[in-house]
This record gives sequence, structure tokens and C-alpha cells, in this order.
Amino acid sequence: MNAVARILIKSVVIPFYRSHAGLLLFVFLLMFGTVESNQLVNYHRSLIEGMFTSGAFLAFVCVVWTLYSVKIFLYVIALFKKPEYRFLTDAMLIPAWSRFMNLSVSVVACFLPVLVYSVFIYAIGFREYVTLSFGLLMLQLLLCSLSAYGLDAFLRTQHRFSWSIIQARIPSIGGRVGIYLSHFLGEEKIALLISKGFSLALLYIVREATERGNDFRILGLTWMFVLMSHAFLVQKVRLFEDRYLTWVKGLPIHLWRTCSAYLLFYAIVLLPELAFSISMVNHFYEPFILALLSGSLLMFIHAYLLKPGRDPEKFSTFLFWLFILSFFAVLSKMILPLSVLLIVAACLRMRERYYRYEAISAS
Repeated sequence: MNAVARILIKSVVIPFYRSHAGLLLFVFLLMFGTVESNQLVNYHRSLIEGMFTSGAFLAFVCVVWTLYSVKIFLYVIALFKKPEYRFLTDAMLIPAWSRFMNLSVSVVACFLPVLVYSVFIYAIGFREYVTLSFGLLMLQLLLCSLSAYGLDAFLRTQHRFSWSIIQARIPSIGGRVGIYLSHFLGEEKIALLISKGFSLALLYIVREATERGNDFRILGLTWMFVLMSHAFLVQKVRLFEDRYLTWVKGLPIHLWRTCSAYLLFYAIVLLPELAFSISMVNHFYEPFILALLSGSLLMFIHAYLLKPGRDPEKFSTFLFWLFILSFFAVLSKMILPLSVLLIVAACLRMRERYYRYEAISAS
């Protein structure tokens, strides 16, 4: 390993794993900690064989891999934009092929959790499903290569690299909720695409694997994963507020209207998933329950992010325990009490921190 590759490992790969340790640990526990040890091998063998025999499941896996690759790319781009990473522009003044290979090493290192599990996928796939296995291998190579090429393009243009998925003007929407919606539809289309792609794919898989009339808790538990996939959007809302909406706190708006606006906004964000869930429910009121759960849980996360002097490293831990608590509440058929509890707790936190946060951050 040459000097440039070692620099990338220390400055990119290690920070990536530190930042996403909570998420990766959660996925590991979900994959390996929920099954008894004597059934672990058979469980994962059945999971892998199901992936090869079910087109919907295979598509879901490919979507998850793609989203993880996009996550790596966006995280590394965010690092490269920091002033302390500008030295990489000079460090990359090497031949194009060497530059691409060094970036590929760092991307593959970040992609390692997927590749390690893929070893078991290919061990089964190349014996019984050669064509599909070769296609999955090509997909992983393509994802890593595209990420490395994109990072190379960013460094070659000396931080002037930009890209978007839709070149369209989004009309402004009035009101406080409209301000947030206009911002996300205009400036955060990629983030919305990632969260919506994952959540809608997950709901589609569950709908195909279950029958209408099944226990509502199945959809409720799936909904918890849908909400967790939107948690990073709450951070973007807080960042948007800190940059452009600090003046709103000086307006004579009652706190209950502020809380109502947040509750409504986060419920509206989940409208595509709520519309899709209509085909999965047994009673007309169940989508409204999911909407209430969506608004309350995401608003509670928003209130948590108002904490002055918050340690960013603890956010993943907070999300993990919030997920566990909500998961068991849904399992116990206590969605409504949970939603009410989250709304009350979020409003109390808002009353305590909403104005204080600005005073401390401004000092």
C-alpha cells in the first residue's frame, strides 16, 4: 500500500466507520443477533436462497447496496469539501490510473461490510445461480468504480464539482410548512430520493411477502424502519434552520403553533409511503395512525437535536434506543399511546430548548 492509499485510509475510511459505527452495529445485531445461534447458518442460507429465487427480494438487495454506495460517495464528498481536506488536491497530483486505484481502495474499504457478507452469497450463488451471481458481482464492481470515478472528478476540478438529478424549478409554497417543503423539493432532491427509494422498496417487499388482512403490527414494525430511513432528513431540517431561519424565533408565534407545524410537516414528508400503505391496511383509519406516528417520532428527534452542546457522536445511540423502544411499543399494540407520549415529550423539550438553543449557539 503506497503513501497516498494510507493517507486516504486514515483520513477517509476511519472517519467513515467512526461516524457510522452505530448504524453498522444496528444492522449487525439485526442480521445476527435476532436469530438463535444453532439456527444462524440455516437462517442465512435460506435468506440468500430467497434472494436468488425472489425477484422482488433481489431488487430490494440491489437497491440497498446502491443506496449504501451513494451514502459512501456523499459522505466522502462532504469530507473533501472541508478546508482541512484541501491537501488531497495536491496529494492527488499523480497519474490518472494511480489516482483512480487509490480512490477505489478507499471506496472498497468503506464498502467492506457488504463485500464480506457477499462472500457467503457467492459461495452459494456460484454453485446454483451462476448468472445472477455474476450479475451481482458486476453490480458491486460498477458501484465501487462509479464512486471512485466521481471522487476523482471532484478532486480534479478542485472542489468545483457539482451534480443534480433534476434540473427543474420548484414553485414556492406559502407558510412555515411550505418553507420547509420548498427547501426539500428544491435543494434536497437527492436526500429525498435516497430515503424514498429505500422506504418504498421496503414497503413493496413486505406487501409482496404478506397478504392483505395480516396483523397491522407487521406494517407497524416495517414503518419503524421507514421512519429511521428518514431520520437524517431531520438533521438537514435543523441545519437549514440554523443557517436561514433563526429570525423566525423572534416572531410572535405561540409554541403550540410551532409544534403543530413540525408535526404536520413531518407527516407530509411521509405522504408517498402513506399512500402506498393504503394497499396494505385493513381499516381506513390505520394510515392516519401511521401519519401520527411519523409526525410524532420525527418531531421528537427534531426536539432532541435542539439540545445545546449536543455530542454528534451520540446521535446514533439515541436513534438506536428510540428505535428499540418504539419497536416494542408497536409490538405491544401501543402505537397511539407511543405517539401521544412522543408528542408531549417533544413539546416539553421544545418549550425548554427552542429559544435557549439560539441563545447558546449564538454566544
